[in-house]
Amino acid sequence: VRMLAQTLDKMADAITERDRSLNASLAEKDVLMREIHHRVKNNLQIISSLLSMQQRTLVDAPARAAVGDTRQRIAALALIYRTLYQSQDLRYADAQVFLTELVGQLVAGEAGRGPLVTSSVEADSLIIDPDKLAPLALWLVEAISNAQKHAFAGRGGDLKVRFKVDGDTSVLEVEDDGPGVSETEREGVGRTLMGAFAKQLRGSVEMLRSPSGGALARMT
Repeated sequence: VRMLAQTLDKMADAITERDRSLNASLAEKDVLMREIHHRVKNNLQIISSLLSMQQRTLVDAPARAAVGDTRQRIAALALIYRTLYQSQDLRYADAQVFLTELVGQLVAGEAGRGPLVTSSVEADSLIIDPDKLAPLALWLVEAISNAQKHAFAGRGGDLKVRFKVDGDTSVLEVEDDGPGVSETEREGVGRTLMGAFAKQLRGSVEMLRSPSGGALARMT
């Protein structure tokens, strides 16, 4: 009995030491992953800054707009990595927090370049993995960029973003109070990209006239 007790004590000590070692390894891995996310975010911001410098040297309006669109997409990806390294769990992020911050970032990025655009966000909480954050963010960038170009250019306006979760289905909407949906919005490059991003999420896209008379982009 004494020998059995000693053996069990040694096994318990070995298990305790192994758990301590595993926990230390996990903590080190967590720190390293956060550092990686932080560095990726910083590198993306550097790329965005370089594009900004290039954009200021361009005189062709369509070229300037194209570079501006690219900067917005890169900024959205950078926000994903910032959200991840600031979250408690590196494997997941709350769509509510992420979408609210992204909308604020996109609207603030255009502030001072034209008439005032006000925005509001109504978002349900949904914990999702990073693989789904990228197409979700890029779809929102395209939808808001379309509103900025076709609804708010030269006049400003009001932007409403809604994200609702109903069981296994989520709906993301971007509504403006502009002149309505144009054929450019229905058939342009932005609309094509929105369809591609929605497909990655096993979703579909609609371009509708909102109750207020403006445009409503919806991804289900």
